[in-house]
Amino acid sequence: MRKINVGIAEDQEIFRSALGHLLNSFSNVRVVAMAENGKILLDHAEIDNLDVAIVDYKMPIMGGIETSKALKVSHPKVKIVILSMFEDEKFVEKAIENGANAYLSKDDDLEELEHAIHSVLENEYYFNDRISKLFIKSMISKGKIAPKFVSNEISFSQMEISILDLISKEFTTHEIADKLFRSSRTIEKHRTEMMKKTGTRNSVGLLMYGIKKGLIKP
Repeated sequence: MRKINVGIAEDQEIFRSALGHLLNSFSNVRVVAMAENGKILLDHAEIDNLDVAIVDYKMPIMGGIETSKALKVSHPKVKIVILSMFEDEKFVEKAIENGANAYLSKDDDLEELEHAIHSVLENEYYFNDRISKLFIKSMISKGKIAPKFVSNEISFSQMEISILDLISKEFTTHEIADKLFRSSRTIEKHRTEMMKKTGTRNSVGLLMYGIKKGLIKP
């Protein structure tokens, strides 16, 4: 399997170095560019070879938003993962509107970051469960994001569509099980199978698929 080439733009040297070291520990990830701000990353000799850019939201000279906008113009195939200490919805929306494919907190664990790297390459976007489901629905319904999935030819059973609808209405697994007269284990089995079909990794991804395909209303 070809290595995923990753670039990092982060102004804190210790954090940047530690992140680079940890990313290189992933079996199929290779850090090929490290920079203290977006401008330096854009000028890096390896910029044409990047698959994913991991960019800090707030940096001197050129921050995450400016870097995202510039990358989408000069290197539109590069997927952008924003790292930030800010989790307010307005920061997330601004990042996505300006080209970011994922938005993670610096408090997230490495497994979350690894999922994000793979998901932005496979499905265009990645959002973890802390990102508001209402926010995701709003972004898709406004046409601001257009997620891609593993296949356009996916069929859901009526049970799966019912589960998807209840997920969109914020019901828990236990509540969905009660409403559909099934066990929680059965509901989780269906949800896992739906994620396999769509190539998504969490309930937010399923909602994005459901809205895009008209299975549920935003």
